[in-house]
Amino acid sequence: MRSELLVSPYTLDENKNDLKSLLGKFAGKRIFFDGVFKGDYSLAIVNRCLAQALIATGVEIVCHTPESHWQTDARLDAMPEVKRRIVAQYPAGEMFDVHLRNTWPPATHDMLGKFNAYVNFAWEELEVPQYLVSRFNRDLDLVMVTSNFVKQAFVQSGLTIPVEVVGNGTDHIKPHAGLAADSSLPSNGKARILHVSSCFPRKGVDALVEAYARTFEKDEAVELVIKTFPNPDNILSSVMARFEEQLKSAPPVILIEDYCNPEQLLGLYRTASLVVAPSRGEGFGLPLAEAMRLGIPVVTTGFSGQIDFCTPETAWLVDYHMAPSVAHVSGSLSLWAEPSVAHLGTQMRAALTNEEEARMRSKNAQKFLDEHTGWNSVAGRVLAAIAKPVKQMVASKRPWTIDLVSSWQQQCGLATYSEHLYSTPALAGRFSHIYARRIVDDALPESAAGHAGETADILTRPWGYDLSSLTRFIAEMENARGDVLWIQHHPGHFSTPDMELLLKTLQQTSHKLRVITMHSVKETLRGGNLEWTKAFDVVFVHSAEDAGLLAKAGHTNPVVVPHGVREAQDNALRPDPSTFTIGSFGFLMPHKNVDVLVQGFAKARLFEPRLRLKLLNCMVPNDESRASRVLIENLLSHFDLHDVATARFDFIDETELGSELSRCDLLAFLYGASTETATGAARVAMTADRPLLCSRSQVLRDMWPISHVVRSVDVDCVAEALVSLAQNTDLLGLRDVDRRQAAQWNSYPRVAARHVVIIEQMLGRKYDNRRAA
Repeated sequence: MRSELLVSPYTLDENKNDLKSLLGKFAGKRIFFDGVFKGDYSLAIVNRCLAQALIATGVEIVCHTPESHWQTDARLDAMPEVKRRIVAQYPAGEMFDVHLRNTWPPATHDMLGKFNAYVNFAWEELEVPQYLVSRFNRDLDLVMVTSNFVKQAFVQSGLTIPVEVVGNGTDHIKPHAGLAADSSLPSNGKARILHVSSCFPRKGVDALVEAYARTFEKDEAVELVIKTFPNPDNILSSVMARFEEQLKSAPPVILIEDYCNPEQLLGLYRTASLVVAPSRGEGFGLPLAEAMRLGIPVVTTGFSGQIDFCTPETAWLVDYHMAPSVAHVSGSLSLWAEPSVAHLGTQMRAALTNEEEARMRSKNAQKFLDEHTGWNSVAGRVLAAIAKPVKQMVASKRPWTIDLVSSWQQQCGLATYSEHLYSTPALAGRFSHIYARRIVDDALPESAAGHAGETADILTRPWGYDLSSLTRFIAEMENARGDVLWIQHHPGHFSTPDMELLLKTLQQTSHKLRVITMHSVKETLRGGNLEWTKAFDVVFVHSAEDAGLLAKAGHTNPVVVPHGVREAQDNALRPDPSTFTIGSFGFLMPHKNVDVLVQGFAKARLFEPRLRLKLLNCMVPNDESRASRVLIENLLSHFDLHDVATARFDFIDETELGSELSRCDLLAFLYGASTETATGAARVAMTADRPLLCSRSQVLRDMWPISHVVRSVDVDCVAEALVSLAQNTDLLGLRDVDRRQAAQWNSYPRVAARHVVIIEQMLGRKYDNRRAA
């Protein structure tokens, strides 16, 4: 029986094509491959080696690089078959059967193939930017990626075209292994821990230095060598300053910033006892594979692209938890892995101490890499992916149904969110049953009452805010028959004790999958804990911060999906051009700072009399909201604003609301500190397609790139912003294009499709696991 160690992590290897028959599919076809080919840049190494491997299969290939002076590049000189196929000019106007590209930054608009694909594409975080996803969906037929992690990131982020994992090759280091130059830092008898990276925050050099200082004593025969290079995002100097005191009692740390060519770098690797990469995210981890090829033990984070080949049998994996990313390329929804500093230290010491185990893992790693990461194998996967029939690229779908728990069709932000999410093409018609909140004194709005018949036969309202209704809900849940239980959760509806009471029943129902969307993790933590969330297979949240809180609490599968946005109406009313109207919308609570908006408006009118104010803030039945209403009404009277300002504190039907918001010139959200995750009000406002003015509250973080943002929420600053935007139309419209694009990217149909992808993946895994058992 074949060793489990040698099982391929690539599904394209499951049914290995006969190379002869595979190549027959490319007979007479021309492949164009462009990207970086020159120098020591990792992308250039990948492209050169892949091109050479494709050429070796016999397919007809033409290459191009936009770089200057590639004709004199020594690396290309060493690959004459590749160099001979590089054309000097981009063959615009020609048509190729297949166009492969691997560039950074990605560009897709000018590709020349009947079939266009990015190849060996790497990404280091779980959220791929929507501009990139949209570009790939629009222009490409296929994306070939370096690891299963990258595939998951693309699928989670909404990629709808096929994506295949082809891996990277690592055997390019073999010809140079015996030609290594002498190290610029010769061995000195100490166990050398080597780290080679850009020292971007993502590379985890801060965790490495801290773990090293904590783990090793000054008199131990150990040293840490960090090989990096100067760049604007390199954090090494600040890290060394931060841990200066701790490092005084640790063994030496040696920094190398000088340029090393590949042979010199290889010489440095050969002096290492251990290579450590506590990365927060990798697309593949090529330097780790290269170190393994040389027989050097590797310690790395047990997450992202490297785990295709870094396993407990081949490397020393470090524990981690998910946390919000602060990488320079990340968005507000992106997560990365935060390595455990304590476990990193433990694994470094274990790898250095257990020499026999280290040799065994290194030997296993070399076997694995020989079997699966040759460039010829990668080229074969690339050709197999291109030749794969489209119907095989798209996974087969099994029907599944939802038992939904939500405040349904009521005067509630969660109810509005649910209505829009579950009416999308991806989720419509999937209901098995809807377990809705009881109606006490908040009758259904007319629009909801009109649609009640659509779900009446599968709708019950068993739960409310007392123990008897919760008990009744539990009794109903025992007979649930849907495939997926999905709870739209807010701590105002279900407290921690409520969820703990529900758990026993939820775990005994016949559901194949248990899903929960948490709309306020911080608020949940204020009144309890998150231990109960582990009963759910996946927790959907709207922010990286909330996902980080869940991960820290021990949940293994928090998934960030943006809050949805309704599509704008084409026939929306326009503002009155003779005035400039500022609108405010959302449930009325003190942290919304509507009172500051009123005061800022009153002051701004002294300089711009065209200003008008429209407050559409629904009062909720609690003392804080009532007090806010009284304060606002008093301010309107105090400043004598009733002729130029209107205020409504009732719940407004969404159709009427859309009409009211569309007649505003600017919509203001001046929130202060909040336990909210994401504000649904701002997303509703985006539907009106009007400029936004936001505060720096974290709840609005993902709105900042598409909004005007005030420096601070004080009366003078708000007044200045209102006057400036009212008097400068170019400034007012500065974010219009970005906001409209974001509304498309985060539309409810796209957001729903992202939910469905995750759910179907997990249902598929459970089905496969049962079948295997």
